[in-house]
Amino acid sequence: MITAILYQVLQLYRLCRFANETIILKGIFPNIEPKEYFDDRLADTLDAIKENGIGDLELLITRKMIEDFTIISDICHNDTTSASVYGNYKDSDHMEQGIKITYGYSKKHRAELKQLVWSMSVSSDHAFPLFQKAYNGNTADVDTYVEQWHNLIDLLGNNEFLYVADSKIITNDNMVHIHENEGYFLGPAPMYETYKSVFYKAIDTHKSEVLLPYKKQINRGFEAPLTIKADKKEYTFRMIIIFDQGLFARRKRTIDERIKKTKTAFAELKLNKYKLKTQSAIDKACASILEKYQTSDYFTYSIHNNPIITYKNKKRGRAPKNKPVEKSKVVKNHFSVNLNFIDEAYPQALYKCGYYPLITNKAEEDFSIEDAMMAHKHQYKSEHTYRRAKSGLKLEPIYLHKPGRIESYLLLFKMALQLIVLIERTARQSIERRDKGLDGFMPNRNDVRNPKTEYLLAEFQYIVSGNISMPEGSMYYFVSELNDLQKDILQILEVPIECFTYEYLFDSS
Repeated sequence: MITAILYQVLQLYRLCRFANETIILKGIFPNIEPKEYFDDRLADTLDAIKENGIGDLELLITRKMIEDFTIISDICHNDTTSASVYGNYKDSDHMEQGIKITYGYSKKHRAELKQLVWSMSVSSDHAFPLFQKAYNGNTADVDTYVEQWHNLIDLLGNNEFLYVADSKIITNDNMVHIHENEGYFLGPAPMYETYKSVFYKAIDTHKSEVLLPYKKQINRGFEAPLTIKADKKEYTFRMIIIFDQGLFARRKRTIDERIKKTKTAFAELKLNKYKLKTQSAIDKACASILEKYQTSDYFTYSIHNNPIITYKNKKRGRAPKNKPVEKSKVVKNHFSVNLNFIDEAYPQALYKCGYYPLITNKAEEDFSIEDAMMAHKHQYKSEHTYRRAKSGLKLEPIYLHKPGRIESYLLLFKMALQLIVLIERTARQSIERRDKGLDGFMPNRNDVRNPKTEYLLAEFQYIVSGNISMPEGSMYYFVSELNDLQKDILQILEVPIECFTYEYLFDSS
């Protein structure tokens, strides 16, 4: 099933055909016929994994991988995603055996789909997946972090690693629990008032910054103490504030775009027509524009009324000759709006827009400002793992119905991700040692030094095995000969070429 996930065979009933049409499973299990991979047997296997304990099995397998491949896990990154279930999913008698597939906050913005929440921790070492767990579809991310931290302690056998997550880890309960249990955390501060006031005050009052080289540019950083109260106790953590050149450029573009759109929206107001004929209606429309583009700090507006006075005959019909025509005055409102740009607000916003706050409890002597910046920068590894699972390996849609089987399937899915990472990690380390990449691996490219597992596996998809009946009645068995690129791939993966002979793969004698 793990092999099928790697080759995107995601329905259990398709495994028979996959085994019959390729020699992949035949090479792994030469004595099992393709017809034996039927869906009931595979489903029973998933049930057995669930019944015997997913977490225990996961710990045993991952510990062995960490030991054999010397995976460095001093920094662990955690994130969650939602995995949607397509079709008419109904509650069943098996709900008590697993998680609850239900409606929740969809990160795909598909509120009509039921889902589960999938949490995974990866190592900073090549984003190697460490531990995963499925939760009910309506579970809030904030409720998963502490449990996953304890799972990592069970896996790694210590609590000395740095636990890096997104802003939802920064709650009083989460921070205090990890701190009280002698663990370490790092996460970006959410912009709640508690953190915002400390953040902006620190920006306004700090006197010096540390220069931080990053990707051919210079970022900056400083820190300030953050004190929180929980259970009648005070805790002081470090708020590390980073100025990032890339973030500054992106936020500046966003501010400029919002200002431009605000000016355009005010210019396009159809005053004195349709629904904008009264001052209150115009005031409401102007306020909604500033709210929509979040530019109330940059603009003020004033509404002016310059009435237009006209005269019309008091009486209908043609006026009598030699008599003055009686006129009545008609006053018609004519509103205009003056939009005023606050000159000092724009530079003030630019001054602050490149900064972002991180919160940690790790001591300064063990964890510098630059260390904090780099640890947070590598948080993308968790997100990249999920993107790979959903796009490259097609995690969604999930075709299984029973929640317990889905949990077991996610364990196998994580193991497939582990194999992908280990293949790439081994290949890149070998390439670095020999200081030469793969030639002819990508079109019109030589010396490829960062090959992806999907493309490495694809180079072996047309290998075939067969047999020839000889004239004297004996049988000759063979596996197709490897080309130079395939041999080079096996070399960087540290796989002996003898593994691709018929005797090694199929001869059970």
